[in-house]
Amino acid sequence: MKEKVLVVDVDRLGELVTRDGLLALPLEYIKKTVELYGCFVPREEAERDESGRQIIPYVILRNEKRYLLMRRTNRQGESRLHDKYSIGVGGHINPEDGRNPWQAFERGMRREIDEEVNVDISSLEYLGILNDLSTAVSRVHIGIVYIAGVVFHGFNEKDKFTGSMVEFEELEMHREKMETWSQIVMNWLK
Repeated sequence: MKEKVLVVDVDRLGELVTRDGLLALPLEYIKKTVELYGCFVPREEAERDESGRQIIPYVILRNEKRYLLMRRTNRQGESRLHDKYSIGVGGHINPEDGRNPWQAFERGMRREIDEEVNVDISSLEYLGILNDLSTAVSRVHIGIVYIAGVVFHGFNEKDKFTGSMVEFEELEMHREKMETWSQIVMNWLK
């Protein structure tokens, strides 16, 4: 069976889809939009269709002043992101994640974290909506960005990611090799 992913039609997202960056929109706004208009479509279609946005959790992992910096290997699923650095954990939301679109988002966010990394989470704070129109990958996705206070124990998918917790200054040294979403979030972290 083909994978299905959570999508909201761009017509339902209003002016959000024309704005670029990490947008400080109320969580209730995006939650209500996902609840009312979220649906699941085959991923293969969603990756090529700019009339919809795949809803992706993007969680920044922080321990005091250190952030998780990871590099996506060529064994990671999205070939357009191979060898890119990232400061966000997350991925696609599937129908199996919940009974309704928002519940699927919340449970899928936790599933994605658990799949990728071994962490103890002490806090989870919503930051905003990430919209990036600069690349083909980003034009079919919208990130719902959180920052999590964590104790990092390592990667669960060691063949797909490498990396460690680093100070912000080290993040800056890798900025040019980062996926665009990470670059956008770093501007907020400064």
